[in-house]
Amino acid sequence: MTIKTRNYFFLALVIAFSVFLLAASAMLGYSVYSGTLTRPDIFPTERIAGFYTKGYSFIATIASIFTFALYALLAVIYLYVQFEKTQSTEVIFFALFLIGCFAETVRLCVPLFNLWHELSVFLLFIGRAGLFARTLAPTALLFDAVFSGTEARQHVERNLVILIVLSVMISMLMPLNTAIVLPNFCIKWGSGKAFIAIRALILAASILSLFVNARSLGTKDASPFGFAALAFGYEISCYATSYAAAAAGGILLFGGTAVYLKSLHRKYLWQ
Repeated sequence: MTIKTRNYFFLALVIAFSVFLLAASAMLGYSVYSGTLTRPDIFPTERIAGFYTKGYSFIATIASIFTFALYALLAVIYLYVQFEKTQSTEVIFFALFLIGCFAETVRLCVPLFNLWHELSVFLLFIGRAGLFARTLAPTALLFDAVFSGTEARQHVERNLVILIVLSVMISMLMPLNTAIVLPNFCIKWGSGKAFIAIRALILAASILSLFVNARSLGTKDASPFGFAALAFGYEISCYATSYAAAAAGGILLFGGTAVYLKSLHRKYLWQ
């Protein structure tokens, strides 16, 4: 992928994220004004993987989703401006991570269109889109960490195809129980514990890979720590249903990304 093509890709993401964020904000504002925004009326009695009832707040859940959207937009703008002339391979995979983050906004359709108890193709699409986002984001971070060398540049397109196809396949094959919509606007997964465990292992492998790589190269930059912080922030934000979790996830996500991208930019600035 040439630098020019990559920059066009970043610009397209900036435009798309801006349009969808404005549309989501307008729809939320209209729903609040018209009184059509619906809260969950049933909470699961048993423990369900990926949902925590302690400290639940409907507003905090919405805020955590908008945090994802705003974060993805600001981060891709930073990529477009600061990495315009660099040969960085990492930022391409990081952009796919941002797509996964922004795709979390699809969950807003549940309270906006009152889909809590509606079995429909639209609800199934929301569930599949959410699974795609939850697969794409951590896997993109793994590719970011593993395929970061200069020798990986000639295989970027192939790796992107593998990443996207893998995410689509998992999102289509993963069982969903559309009869149960959780208060965090997610459709219940059929193999929730296994899916969360796999995601956690992927994120752990990504973080470990970056630390091992930094140690082998003898570098002392803060990028592995920033990467670890944003990975933890992402995971917390995915399941944030309280003000404390939403705030912690947002701080780690923004702060970790700032440290990681600044270190990455400094690295390529001297090449």
